[in-house]
Amino acid sequence: MGVDLAHLIKLFSDRSIFPRCRFPVWVKALAVRLYSEGLSLRRVSEVFSELGLNVSYESIRIWFHKAGCMLSYISRRRRGFIAVDEAVIYSLARRAYLWAAREVRTKEVIAIHLSSGRGLGECIKFIEAVKDACSNKPTLYTDRAGWYEWPIRLLGMRRRKKTFGRRNIVESWFSKLKRRIRQFNVCFPT
Repeated sequence: MGVDLAHLIKLFSDRSIFPRCRFPVWVKALAVRLYSEGLSLRRVSEVFSELGLNVSYESIRIWFHKAGCMLSYISRRRRGFIAVDEAVIYSLARRAYLWAAREVRTKEVIAIHLSSGRGLGECIKFIEAVKDACSNKPTLYTDRAGWYEWPIRLLGMRRRKKTFGRRNIVESWFSKLKRRIRQFNVCFPT
């Protein structure tokens, strides 16, 4: 996810976001950063207890949700190369497809779409969301899947077929996400 710690500290310094000051701003920012990097709430709480700070996992959850609302806004700007992919995820014993796009240079997730299928209609809807996050027409790195070619051409964007290299940025994001989903399914089986 790649949340910048300095940006979080600057963001959390606003007293209207966190009116109570039981913990310093850097603790809240570091907790959000650790959780966004893949640690569970309890593991983040354990890290702080090793540092001598008694931070509950519920506090970390609240901080993350407040940060999520502020960080979820995607600005529309010029973008260079974007890695695009979809992955199958299972939730409540149902199969779903998660589409994601990440900018290669900044590693920012610029579009996410969840669908029940993996056809042209879903692909067009997702590529339109990617296009809305860009002020220019960037180059999209995709795998060799056939459902990307026509929607990308229809929306006037460029495409490069890659299986490794720059496209790996979105694959690594999916592997982190799938690991977290697996951990959740182990703790709360359906």
